Order: sequence, then structure tokens, then C-alpha cells
Amino acid sequence: MQPSMPRSHAVDSALQQAVKRLDIVRRRVNSFAAKEMKADQYEVAQKWMEMGRSVADFTQRLEAFAEEWKRLVKATRIVARARSASDAGKPAPGPTRRRTPIWKFSEPALKALAARGGSASLPEILEDLGQDPSVALTDRDRAESSGIPLWHKAVKQAYKQCQREGWIEKRRDGVWKITPAGGALGQVGRSS
Repeated sequence: MQPSMPRSHAVDSALQQAVKRLDIVRRRVNSFAAKEMKADQYEVAQKWMEMGRSVADFTQRLEAFAEEWKRLVKATRIVARARSASDAGKPAPGPTRRRTPIWKFSEPALKALAARGGSASLPEILEDLGQDPSVALTDRDRAESSGIPLWHKAVKQAYKQCQREGWIEKRRDGVWKITPAGGALGQVGRSS
């Protein structure tokens, strides 16, 4: 099955339906303008005609968006086809071939930090994560670069990410000290 833009058919349908309904609105507005013209209410008819022009302009812009959407969906299909063609002949990546994303270390690290009373050194966090069965390290995570397991480097980057998010205090000494926001996340992770 070729991957494609999720729910693109629903968006196509909604855009087409909106264009049809706007056409009905435009006809209705033109009808009101015609009635006012017959009644010699030219100023009111002029207002209705201006509104009709605005609806017609809006409809044209919506049709342009619909065309842009179709181009986007088509581009997604082209990229998917090119990707599948380039992946042909390559073995499918297994779960042990890829590294765990850095952000996936944040919650377990906060749980470990909360379990240690809210403050711990990097080696303590690494020890706790290495023993935590919920942290599923892949073979790629365990691989070493310059004698250091790659997942250790990922946890160091998670430290910086947790600081940016305000979950741990910004410190230069490498000690993890949890904030109230991080404590709430760590406690949620512990109860589940």
C-alpha cells in the first residue's frame, strides 16, 4: 500500500462541498440583488451586488486552495513512490537497528530523578535508566562512539531538552535538579 496524505479524500470532499455551497450562496445573493433592482431599490441592490462579488472572490480563492491541496497530495504520493523505489532491495529496518529518539529518555529520566528525591548526578541517572525495564535500549543505542554508549550521549542531550522545557533547573554542574513542572511529569510517569 502506497503511503499518502492522511484523510486527503475527506479534505478534498470538504473543499468541493464548500465551493458548491458558496455557489448556492452567490446565486441567492444575486437573486436578492435582482429583486431589489426590480423594486427600484438601487442602493440596496448595489450592496447585494458587492456582497455577491465578495462571495465570488472568496469562492475563487477557495478553489485555488483546493488546487493547492491537490498539488500537495500529489507531491506526497510522488515522494512516497520515490521513497519506496529507493528502499526497494534494502532490508526493512528492524527495531534494533534504529536509535531511540532523544525525547524518549526524558520521561524515564524524570521518573528516576523523582525516585531519587529530585536531585541526582548524570552517572546516577544513567545507572537508573540502564536498570529500568521500561527503557527499551536497541542494539544501536548500546553501540559505542569514542568508548561511550550512544544512549549515554542521548541522555546528555535529553538533559538539555529537559532544561529547555523547564522540567529541570538550568545548572552548569551537570546535576539534575527537578522543577515542580518536571516533578509533576515524573510523578505521572511513576504512577502509570
